[in-house]
Amino acid sequence: MMRYALRRLLLVPLMLALAAVILVLLPMVAAGQAIGALGGLRGHAARWRGLRLLVFAAVYSWGECVCLLACLLLWLASPVPRWRNDARWRARHVRVLDAFLGTLVRAAGLVFAFRLELENPRGETIDQNRPLIVLGRHAGPGASFVLVHVLLRARERVPRIVLKAQLRLDPALDVLLTRLGCVFIGQARNAAATPADAVAELASHLGPGDALVLFPEGSDWTPTRHRRAVRRLHRKGLRAQALAAARMPNVLPPRPAGTFAALQAAADSQLAVFMHTGHDELLDAASVWRALPLQRELHMAWWNEPRPVVASEEECARWLNEVWGRIDAWIGEQAAMTELLQQKPAAP
Repeated sequence: MMRYALRRLLLVPLMLALAAVILVLLPMVAAGQAIGALGGLRGHAARWRGLRLLVFAAVYSWGECVCLLACLLLWLASPVPRWRNDARWRARHVRVLDAFLGTLVRAAGLVFAFRLELENPRGETIDQNRPLIVLGRHAGPGASFVLVHVLLRARERVPRIVLKAQLRLDPALDVLLTRLGCVFIGQARNAAATPADAVAELASHLGPGDALVLFPEGSDWTPTRHRRAVRRLHRKGLRAQALAAARMPNVLPPRPAGTFAALQAAADSQLAVFMHTGHDELLDAASVWRALPLQRELHMAWWNEPRPVVASEEECARWLNEVWGRIDAWIGEQAAMTELLQQKPAAP
């Protein structure tokens, strides 16, 4: 508890200072970009990349400050945990998270030309009377935020997320997601519980309106991480798994422990798979800079997956590889379709 308090005492003032600095820099950057645009930029149309990034940073940082203020007001209204109405406390924090993510998605649309295409190819629905386990692909900047936004807005689900402890460095997400009961998985070797134990504990308390969000790949996909993952499986002597991973170049090999723990702990839950493509080439800051404004939409598709009958992590690993093989094939099909459309000559 003391560690959390110290972290927030440090990071919250830093976020306020950052928001103020960005606000001061905005007019100077806008003036510099305007001068560059008037100079013709060597015959190219102005793309206003620096200004776009700074405007979005301003929206993000000030959104953080508003979220933190809202969380403070909610705590002042109910400072004693045993006197709180838990359902009301949770619902109010869900509304704050929904407003924050919704603001970021709208800002990304206005500033970066971000577009989301959400597809449900099977025309399925999610049973509102059952808890939900969501398995998501992990790739591209901000895609995880978009997935949570979709669950909040389009599916009316409260996200219960398993995420890396590094995200606690974002003060608003730290406060909001902690109060919503999400799990931050750290790297400490002396942790009392394994990540799978933490997932099982969270899954065992899922209610009908909850969605447990898992990313079995563990990290954002990049070609470099994919090559490293294949080499790591070879070094461990897992030849079959390495060959299977090599045949799926568009995804990282999924890790079964967390998924198996969730399936065992939430036996009555429904299962959905979310995948996406369109921004896979945005691998680092340089590639994001070159891509602005965005030319392609984020294409996200989802379906209900029948719950597998798995009695061990090994069986769960085989099933996950089958699911991720379908995701890999879909991403390859979308890439081939995009390339074909780009090569097609324009109509006279």
